[in-house]
Amino acid sequence: MELYINSVGIISGAGNNVDGNTLIESPNYNTTHLLSVEPDYKPHIPVMQLRRMSKAVRMGVVAAKAAMQRAGREQVDALSVGTAYGCLQDTERFLDKMVEQEEQMLTPTSFIQSTHNTVSGQIALLTKCNGHNLTYVHRGHSFEHAMINAQLYLNNNPDDCILVGGIDELTDNSLKVLQRGEVITNNNLTPTAVEHANNIGAVGGEGAVFFTVTSKPLSKKYIKVTAVDVFTTGDVDTAIKKTKQFTSGSTDSVLLGQSADKKSAAYYNAVKDNLDTSSVSFFKHLCGEYPVGSSFALGMLLETVSESQKLYLINNFENYYSNWELELAV
Repeated sequence: MELYINSVGIISGAGNNVDGNTLIESPNYNTTHLLSVEPDYKPHIPVMQLRRMSKAVRMGVVAAKAAMQRAGREQVDALSVGTAYGCLQDTERFLDKMVEQEEQMLTPTSFIQSTHNTVSGQIALLTKCNGHNLTYVHRGHSFEHAMINAQLYLNNNPDDCILVGGIDELTDNSLKVLQRGEVITNNNLTPTAVEHANNIGAVGGEGAVFFTVTSKPLSKKYIKVTAVDVFTTGDVDTAIKKTKQFTSGSTDSVLLGQSADKKSAAYYNAVKDNLDTSSVSFFKHLCGEYPVGSSFALGMLLETVSESQKLYLINNFENYYSNWELELAV
């Protein structure tokens, strides 16, 4: 694999880079979940269209446009998006109306906008992208598979630019369900709780992150993706073994997706002990835990790191594991 990530648009619980927020401020919270810090959308989306968009669609469209603007592009050749939950807000609206109106005289808008590929469809319409357009709904590997799809596309279209993104949103109802399943904590936690990883459930998160991706770098600053390994297992020892094999080489640093949830502590601790580097950092204390969180990690690296380096990105969401080998050039 050899992909080049050239620019990024980020809307997350840590902030956004649309309004000039570079995501470098230390987090300060005591909460169960982090909602996205949304920018002013009106300069980016016509007001009449904005009124009909749910939060997930607004975030996705503007993050995508921000990535394109930073790459100096008005259009891209293709789209590849990953989402585990899709447009939950519109899904809930449609289901609520079905119950309230006893399945009679339902308006189709919420149903049309509830599909998982609504975001990529809206981006395509607004940017006039008529090419390859796929949305991957693979739970904790949704974004990873969107990136792998980008590699497959660029193998056949090496001169093209593909927009790759990861997006998921939290709603009041999904928060309750995830708390019941002990994915998100029921207790208010601070950023330091991430480092201790001694809690039942993690601080929840959401966000939209989009990248312009090519087979050759477009500028001096980029992330080169040299390898991605994804696997699913319910056995921690198996996960540790696979990750140790992937990270057997030397590296300058590693970025871990460790959350406050103690279920994943044994995995991350074993990975840290096996690494040939003393430079270890985390990212979920900034964005929270959500299925496409690795997209935020890549965006944060491109947006904030000021030194060229080789690094590993190691992430886990429930039984979904992903290992990234990256080269950052600045």
